[in-house]
Amino acid sequence: MSQGIRESLAYLEDQLEAITPKTDVNHGFVCYRAGSGFVPPIEQRPNSNRYFELSIRDYPIDDGAAGLSGRRRSVVDCRVRYDIPDDLIDRQRIISEDAEKILTTLKGPTYSLATTGIVSIIPEQPTVEALDLEESAHLLTVPFTLLFLES
Repeated sequence: MSQGIRESLAYLEDQLEAITPKTDVNHGFVCYRAGSGFVPPIEQRPNSNRYFELSIRDYPIDDGAAGLSGRRRSVVDCRVRYDIPDDLIDRQRIISEDAEKILTTLKGPTYSLATTGIVSIIPEQPTVEALDLEESAHLLTVPFTLLFLES
């Protein structure tokens, strides 16, 4: 039985890649930085619609009352890049639809505790930022607290 942050994030990456978008189904979700080697930051990857990464914002801390448990808590950002379509209003609507799908997927509840160690996920408010002054690309960030077992 392998549990921990690596297995938890790998499982979530697979779940997010399996999402069928509500709009523009030809551009599915693709995990960009799965810890498999050096790649440029997602902000520097043009023409990459729905490329995403799971980035650890707050490193794991013990989540036990006495500080002796195997349960950990970490804050992770799901960051998704959007360059398409050129129509800003349409892009906003696609991002909004995708944010809902990501939130629903992260909430589970099919976490497979025995193999991934995921106890629970607590999603937070998604945010969107323009990556350039022309607003030709946007980055959706869906932060969540990951509760998992480390063994």
